[in-house]
Amino acid sequence: MPFHPLQDSDPDKPRLADLGLLIIRLLSVATFFYYQLVELLGKAVSHIWDASDWDLVGQLSERGLPMPGVIAVAGVGFLAISLLGVFLGFFSRFNALLVVLMTGFVLFSAIILSPTLNPQALVLYLAIFAGFSCGGGGRLSLDYLLADRRARRRGTARA
Repeated sequence: MPFHPLQDSDPDKPRLADLGLLIIRLLSVATFFYYQLVELLGKAVSHIWDASDWDLVGQLSERGLPMPGVIAVAGVGFLAISLLGVFLGFFSRFNALLVVLMTGFVLFSAIILSPTLNPQALVLYLAIFAGFSCGGGGRLSLDYLLADRRARRRGTARA
């Protein structure tokens, strides 16, 4: 009896693994945003508009960084934009790499962002976003959709 491999239904069709990547991407970003970033964004806005004290600025100045207020606000802003990019799957590898770098800086410089963000949670976020920076957001992301549209446009232009 000859060997007959199973027919691949459609190699470009999203699979269950892509749905799993989507769920992991959405839940990890939503968790990071809700438990850590909402409070930081509120403190950053009050620091900018009301000139209130912010403990993150004090921690950055203790480490000898220049312009700690600007770095704190810019870091929180970049973190929010990068998480939004990972959430949507837009430049997901680059945005996940930015989240990894910022989370790694917080972990290794022992900065306390919030009482609920302990080193174990930081390592978990590092692992999740490092995986996304290596593998991308999957087929259920804007990256894949835009790359597919670009490939179809190139294919019809050459034909």
